[in-house]
Amino acid sequence: MSWPRWVCVLSALPFAGIGMAFIVAPAEMAALVGLELTNVTADNDVRGVYGGLSLGCAALLAWCGASESRVAIGVHAQVFTYAGLAGGRCVSLVVVGAPEPLGLALHGAELVALACGLSALRIVRRETPWG
Repeated sequence: MSWPRWVCVLSALPFAGIGMAFIVAPAEMAALVGLELTNVTADNDVRGVYGGLSLGCAALLAWCGASESRVAIGVHAQVFTYAGLAGGRCVSLVVVGAPEPLGLALHGAELVALACGLSALRIVRRETPWG
């Protein structure tokens, strides 16, 4: 399996795990980062955004990684997604400062995933006419 395919498939795993965790136990997961769900609307929103959207990202990345013909799409999606996550955390670092250790660990993991995606993107751009 090529490095770009590995990046797609492996990047799907955290999204799938986090998504399922937020679907099953939204209040407990939110509490890990200091969020309190105070009503049904909050629970619904967290399940949809952190649960459903994460599962959707996982499905897209896994689907793209399942076929060499879709890998370029998946690598681009992986890079855009992790760049958005890491970029948002960078803005937060500048605006409000460093988070607790869990937040720093998440930021670090996202930066590593982004670096992997960027390395896969270089390969995809060499091998794909529209890459």
